[in-house]
Amino acid sequence: MGTYVLRRLLQMIPVILGATFLIFAMVFALPGDPLAGKCGERPCSPAYAAAFREKYNLNDPLLVQYGKYVGNLAQGDLGETYNNISVAEQLKNRYPVTAKLALISILIETIIGIAAGVLTGIRKGGFLDNLVLVSTLVLISIPIFVIGGLAQYFLGVKLALFPVTVTSSTPTVYQLLLPAIVLGSLSVAYVARLTRTNLVENLRSDYVRTAVAKGLTKRRAIGIHALRNSLIPVVTFIGFDFGALLGGAIVTESIFNIPGVGGYIFRSIRSRDGVSVVGAVTVLVIVYLFVNLLVDLLYGLLDPRITHD
Repeated sequence: MGTYVLRRLLQMIPVILGATFLIFAMVFALPGDPLAGKCGERPCSPAYAAAFREKYNLNDPLLVQYGKYVGNLAQGDLGETYNNISVAEQLKNRYPVTAKLALISILIETIIGIAAGVLTGIRKGGFLDNLVLVSTLVLISIPIFVIGGLAQYFLGVKLALFPVTVTSSTPTVYQLLLPAIVLGSLSVAYVARLTRTNLVENLRSDYVRTAVAKGLTKRRAIGIHALRNSLIPVVTFIGFDFGALLGGAIVTESIFNIPGVGGYIFRSIRSRDGVSVVGAVTVLVIVYLFVNLLVDLLYGLLDPRITHD
């Protein structure tokens, strides 16, 4: 186990370097001048422009800029925005909000999705199965901004069950509950369909029939054998989804005015603040890799045949 984890950690290094270089190159290759609008309607003075370009290494070739960035990154420095604000401090304030939103969303999609998948899997072809299949198909077909708008109107305005928008820089679980439901609605559909498909396939397997023939109750055969094997692809999807959600759901955070990473990345792209975009995406890549490592380690708990030697 320890050797496997160490090997995976070493494999992360070239992935982080490659991903950050691609993002760095794409962000700083965008057309436009970061100095545009920095001095109001008047053009910036040559002295200020020279100092600005020197501070942010804008006069250096791309590879030199990236080399300096990686050197600072190795020391935990994500750089400063073009407004002299630390990117690390900005992310430190925003990532807890996005992490809380992502965690609530993951819990919703895991509990509801797996429960719906199990119920439809063991009652294949019944009314509940058809109802869940149609419902999930509808959820998959509707864009997330439409679901968000409808949820705001009916659950927030009409029924007044949830706040319409987040008005605090440190939102509570209650304030994030409606955005989490919206954010997890699409994933609930995928988790439910994935669980159902794999459970139906495993229930037809010989080892389940053998377990029942040896006297094991159908409930234990499903819960101990069939469901555990069926959850392996589900855990893979949930791990992928959690890593993606930690990057910030830009649309959902914009709809509900959530001060998270998604809105921060969106505003940084609009203002051409490349340092902020690269810093936020770098943290996202690192978190995403660690989440995937955790998912791989969970495979051994679900299926003892999977080892990490």
